[in-house]
Amino acid sequence: MKILDVAKIIIRTTYDQVMNCVRYYLHCLDPPSTTSGMLDRYGLDTYAKKLSFWRSVDTIISKYNNVKLFKGKFGDFKLVMVHAIEEVYKVENSDIYVDPLDCNYLKCVATPRSHTLRIYLEGVYSERVILRINIVTLLKIAISENPYFRECLEEFVENLVSVDVIMKLANCSLSVLSKHRSIYEMLFNKHAKNALDVLKHSPIVWKYIPKEYKESSTES
Repeated sequence: MKILDVAKIIIRTTYDQVMNCVRYYLHCLDPPSTTSGMLDRYGLDTYAKKLSFWRSVDTIISKYNNVKLFKGKFGDFKLVMVHAIEEVYKVENSDIYVDPLDCNYLKCVATPRSHTLRIYLEGVYSERVILRINIVTLLKIAISENPYFRECLEEFVENLVSVDVIMKLANCSLSVLSKHRSIYEMLFNKHAKNALDVLKHSPIVWKYIPKEYKESSTES
């Protein structure tokens, strides 16, 4: 499979997992972003198609794992992807995959062996991991803090290559972060005024921002 197509599916399944967490009030402390069982709804309904998908996932991990997503005031924040084969749990009579904690109060069905992908935001300071949080959990918290963040996230999922959509998502993220002074001050050396001020801290995103956007930032 093409890497971009695989990335789009991963982003879509992650978003769907987040919305399940929000909609059904799940704990979602460490749920998978993607499992083999989820892939059927995205047209990957045969063993060969799923195998091709997971091989492409391994290619993405080999090239982009531990990519620096954000350079903060006191350390770097990296995107960590973990592909494993393990027992997974889903809510009975549904395709909602959860972590075992949620099965303490929900009826769950276990699948003994399944491919899974978990994605983490990992904060690193002086080569020490100081923070590690599941991306589904993090996005669920962001929506709980600011329900409008859901709209921004949905637009990004639908059109992830649009610079305007990325800028809107960055502004939404800034509105969430600004509510938490201690986290905000850990991330920024100086006050971030807008989306471009946020994106300047993300090396992987900043290099794809068109020159005219950057120039408008300098002029302002």
